[in-house]
Amino acid sequence: MALVIHKLRSGLIYSQDFADYIESRHNIEHFGHPGEVLHLDYVRCSQGELAGQEWCQLNWLSGMHAATEHRHLIGDVEVYIPKQAVRGLKNRLLHFEGNEVVVKK
Repeated sequence: MALVIHKLRSGLIYSQDFADYIESRHNIEHFGHPGEVLHLDYVRCSQGELAGQEWCQLNWLSGMHAATEHRHLIGDVEVYIPKQAVRGLKNRLLHFEGNEVVVKK
């Protein structure tokens, strides 16, 4: 099956599998997080034991702390993605395979 890719105006690239994961997680958890939005952050270690490793973190953030200009629709789900995370993910693909979010170059 072909990998379906999407691109946000911000330049963020993600697969349909990632969008499906976001939607599933949102549908399961959103009742416990009133007034909050999903917050996608990106970490890439440049030093220490984890140097060269990268990953995404997905948590909930108060809508009051999630600036509107950094909210994006991934599928039908609004996700807050800070500017530095978008910058760090440039030219990388967010994908969901197995049981985890992966960042592909």
